[in-house]
Amino acid sequence: MSADFMLRLYDGDRFVDEQPCLQVMLEREAYTPYEKMSGVFLSSGRDYGNVNAVALYHHNVRIYYGMADQIRQYTVKGRTFVRAASKSFTSVLAQNEIVPGLHFDVTMETLMTSFYQFPYVQYENYAGTGYIYVKDGSSIWDSIVTFGYKLSGNYPYIYGNTVRLTPHASPKTTVLTDGIVTEWGEERDTTRLVSMYHMADIQGNYDAYSLANPEAAKAEIVRHKQIAMEQQFLYDPQQALVFRNKFSCRGEYARYAEYAGFHNECIHDRVSWGTFLPEAEIGRVRMTYSGGRLRTRLWAYDDGFYHIAV
Repeated sequence: MSADFMLRLYDGDRFVDEQPCLQVMLEREAYTPYEKMSGVFLSSGRDYGNVNAVALYHHNVRIYYGMADQIRQYTVKGRTFVRAASKSFTSVLAQNEIVPGLHFDVTMETLMTSFYQFPYVQYENYAGTGYIYVKDGSSIWDSIVTFGYKLSGNYPYIYGNTVRLTPHASPKTTVLTDGIVTEWGEERDTTRLVSMYHMADIQGNYDAYSLANPEAAKAEIVRHKQIAMEQQFLYDPQQALVFRNKFSCRGEYARYAEYAGFHNECIHDRVSWGTFLPEAEIGRVRMTYSGGRLRTRLWAYDDGFYHIAV
């Protein structure tokens, strides 16, 4: 067990703190619209029936705050425990839809506040005005991704409970040494790669626009996509294919290193370990504690939106 971690369970303005911790997991990922946490703690036996939010503290510093998705209290051999599973409040962005069709004079502020009010969800008020085209069944997060890309050229990401389009202020660097690295490696995921996009023009004539992906060709992948004119990019139809191609390459290649400890790394912080991870932007973080072992694995992506300098 560890007293370094504490679970705080909120019931409105009231809260209960539980510790020590038996096990915990915290994960942040660049292309996922929420952070997530799960953990098991020794319980004081309180009533958790009205818990509506949870927070995770490490050395008395709050490192996570989110929804009380699943709370379970149970007793084994006379000892009572509480298990919590949670996604950050930004998860609601992927669970809500807006009216389909064209919406004009959109800003990040109107996109985040005009349709619904989401408690605890904040956003980077990136300058710029434009339009969005909302398809049937699309979530607000889908609109944030395409609109954010059109404004900044970046893929939006979650920083705590804030939607950001640019790296957060004062990113820190975790410098690793051979003595603390417990595992390192490389990963490649080609399951989303598309070899060629074919897009119709406004009159419906297919192959008016096309774009090939050389990474798919290198992997000898044959996946052709035929799509109608993408109305999000009427001002520059070819840019629709550039975006789709980058989107399909998310997380295609990654390097990772796992070390003993935890420094509360976030997306767009940096990790440095020799020539393998040379001041690389972090695209994914997974911290785990179990059986007295605290480990953090940091991934750096090399894909359409992130790059590892080599």
